[in-house]
Amino acid sequence: MKRGPIVAIVLGLTLTVYIYTSSVRTKISSQSIQVMTVTEKIQDAFSNIENSDSPEAQMKGILQMRSLSQEYPENVDLQWNMGIFSMQSGQFEKAVERFKNVLNIGSKRQEAYMQLAICYKNLQDTINARLVLQSLIVESEDDLKTTAESMLEKLK
Repeated sequence: MKRGPIVAIVLGLTLTVYIYTSSVRTKISSQSIQVMTVTEKIQDAFSNIENSDSPEAQMKGILQMRSLSQEYPENVDLQWNMGIFSMQSGQFEKAVERFKNVLNIGSKRQEAYMQLAICYKNLQDTINARLVLQSLIVESEDDLKTTAESMLEKLK
C-alpha cells in the first residue's frame, strides 16, 4: 500500500481542523473585545455628543444615550445626563421625568432637586418649583442651600 495518499489525507485533515479552530478562536476573541461595561457605553455616547463637530454625530450620541437609558432605567448617570440634555434642548417636561427618576432611584444627588426646580420654573409651574426648592433648603447645606434660597425668593 502506498503511503503518499494516506499522508496527504492526514495532512489535509490536520490543516482543515487547524484552520477551523483558528477561525473559531478569532470569532470568540473579537466578540470578547466588543463587550463594554455600561459606564464605557455611557462615556462613548457622551463623547459622541460632546466631541463631535457634526449634528449627525451628536444625534447619534443622544440616540445611544436614549437607548442605554431604556436598557438600564435604574442607572442614575444615564438618567442625569438625559435630564441635562433634555434641558439643553428645551424639553423641560422630559427633563422633569428624568430628574424625578434620578431621585426615585434613590440617588443622593441633591443637584437633581435644583435641576428639577429650574425645569418647573421654565415650565412656569411656580408651585412645584417652590415645593422642590423648599425641600432642597431643608435637606441641603452650603452653596446649594444658598442658591435654593435665592431662587425661592425670586419666585415669590
